[in-house]
Amino acid sequence: MIAFLDLLDTEYEKEQFTELYNKYSNLLYTIAFNKVNNVHDAEDCVQETFLYIAKNFYKIEDINSTKTKYFLSTIVSSIAIDRFRRSKKIEFISLDDYKKYKDLSYIDNYEPNEISFCIDKLDDDSKNLIYLTYYFGYKSKEIAEMLGVKNDAIKQRLCRARKKLKKIIEEGE
Repeated sequence: MIAFLDLLDTEYEKEQFTELYNKYSNLLYTIAFNKVNNVHDAEDCVQETFLYIAKNFYKIEDINSTKTKYFLSTIVSSIAIDRFRRSKKIEFISLDDYKKYKDLSYIDNYEPNEISFCIDKLDDDSKNLIYLTYYFGYKSKEIAEMLGVKNDAIKQRLCRARKKLKKIIEEGE
């Protein structure tokens, strides 16, 4: 943890980061372990998450908020899923398919609670990408940097997530 603290500027930030680390490290480890089923990989996922947070600590507004808890959970979950995917060598869809499913205007016809219900039916990876993109407002490039993968890979995953969401919404009508 000392290495993370060196990335922070003020003593107040260091105290806040330490509090954040102590409060959420066990939760993040549990989330990561449930995804990768490996102690060492889970620990690596948690460390990657805290490294990202230390580098971008200005994005944390309130350590005790549910938004922060969900943000950290989403990041570690995404990192763990990516690590698991890399170990299984899952392939991505083509960029041509990405271009077909880029539009989400059909969502405008539904109530937010309906959309939220449909998002909850998605697998964790898709759900995390949808939340990081549309709820937290991250660009695909930022998500790619966060997860240590190529931007094109995130765009392809996001395309698949949108495609799955559209299918769930259409089946629910």
